[in-house]
Amino acid sequence: MPGKGFMVREQHRMLLTAHALVMITVLLGCALANRRYSPDRFWVQWVALAWGSLFLAHLWWFSRGTLASMGRSRR
Repeated sequence: MPGKGFMVREQHRMLLTAHALVMITVLLGCALANRRYSPDRFWVQWVALAWGSLFLAHLWWFSRGTLASMGRSRR
């Protein structure tokens, strides 16, 4: 049976992967909507900037949890 640290890291990996896939899908949809409904104004970069900063915050938060789970167990 996998250890607790492994399960924490696996959960973080799965959530980051899901977040990245959702981010890419939504940004692609926003880019298509931007191109179709307002081609004269390019606004999709603001959505990408905001979501990218949230993704980096998510990555930072999970990396702290992942690194914390890699230490020795203290009994």
